[in-house]
Amino acid sequence: MSKTVIFAFGSMALYAGWAFLAKVATKSLPAEQAVIYTYVAGLTAAASYLLWRGGPVVVSTGGIGFALAGGLFLGLGTISYYLALSQGSAAVATSISGMYLLGTTLLAVVFLEESLGQVKIAGIALAVGAVILLAQ
Repeated sequence: MSKTVIFAFGSMALYAGWAFLAKVATKSLPAEQAVIYTYVAGLTAAASYLLWRGGPVVVSTGGIGFALAGGLFLGLGTISYYLALSQGSAAVATSISGMYLLGTTLLAVVFLEESLGQVKIAGIALAVGAVILLAQ
C-alpha cells in the first residue's frame, strides 16, 4: 500500500472524528465560535507537527498565496458546514459537503492535467448517487 493511500485513510478517519465532534460542539456553541475553537486546535496541531519534524519554514510567494487563498475557502466552507450541522442532520450535512471531492477532481483534471479513467468516473458517479440517497 502506498504512503498516499495510508495517509489518505488516516485523514479519512480523522475527518470522521472531526465531523462527529463538530456536530456535538454545535449543540452547545454557536457554529462560528465552534469553528474558531476548531481552528485554534488545528493550528496548534499543525505547528506542533512542524516543530516535531524540525523542517525548515519554506517561504515561497506563490505557495503562500495559494495556501492563504485555500485557507479562505476552507474557513468559509467550514463555517458553512458548521451552520449546516447546527441546523440538521450530520449525515446530510457531511454527505453533501463531502462532495467537494467532485469539484476537486474536476479542477485537478482541467488545471493540473491529472487523469480521470473509467473506474474513477464510476466511483464519482457512485459517490454522487450515495449523496442523493443520504440527502433524502
